[in-house]
Amino acid sequence: MLEVKNLNQQTFSNLVINSDIDTAVIPLGSLEQHGSHLPFSTDTIIAEYVSKIIAQKTNAFLLPSLYYGVSFEHEPFFNVSVNYNILLNFISDICISLFKQSINRIYVINGHHGNIGLLQYMGQHISTKYSIKDKFFYFINYWQMLDKSFDHAGEVETSLMLFICPELVRMDSFKKGLEFTDEKNTHINRNGINMSINNPGGFIKFTKNGIWGNPFNSSFENGQKMLSGITEKIISLIADDYYK
Repeated sequence: MLEVKNLNQQTFSNLVINSDIDTAVIPLGSLEQHGSHLPFSTDTIIAEYVSKIIAQKTNAFLLPSLYYGVSFEHEPFFNVSVNYNILLNFISDICISLFKQSINRIYVINGHHGNIGLLQYMGQHISTKYSIKDKFFYFINYWQMLDKSFDHAGEVETSLMLFICPELVRMDSFKKGLEFTDEKNTHINRNGINMSINNPGGFIKFTKNGIWGNPFNSSFENGQKMLSGITEKIISLIADDYYK
């Protein structure tokens, strides 16, 4: 495992020069409420676990996880949020530092839905602000590699956590959250919620208890299967010549 935090200058230089390693992976999560049964660091834990496998399988450098994201939608429940522009510049500066060290491709493995807004413009921001034209920034939302819909502390995230670190899951505190199961939740209502849920306080407004989905459907086995599918698809994506 090529964890940057554990390397020294000589080792890093040798890997870049002699092994032609020019790719880095950065796990990005958040610090926010995940109901009463999952820890605040859930998004980061999942992103970090996936990133470690990706870095190892693709022979890439692994950067330390970023625990802070844009989570204002969880107010007034617990969240530690960073202003959109500050986080945009912060991650950009990390990328520029890596680009100067002969890293040509950076993959951010994103574990938090609220970070999408800034990530989708990160490549453009780096290119225009720093005139970087021959380096590449990519971000991957791990949950988009699943055949299941959006989830927060529901079946998906709870299953993943039951596999990754079951000791942090409070199974005795499971509660159902927002689900589109009754007739009043029309397609228009679903779209309306999706458009509004990332507004400050929006997530709690709609979910009430901070949970989207049903953790009672989760299991260790489901988490293992999901993670296998996620990592397999991301590795296949990174190996594609289109991204080299």
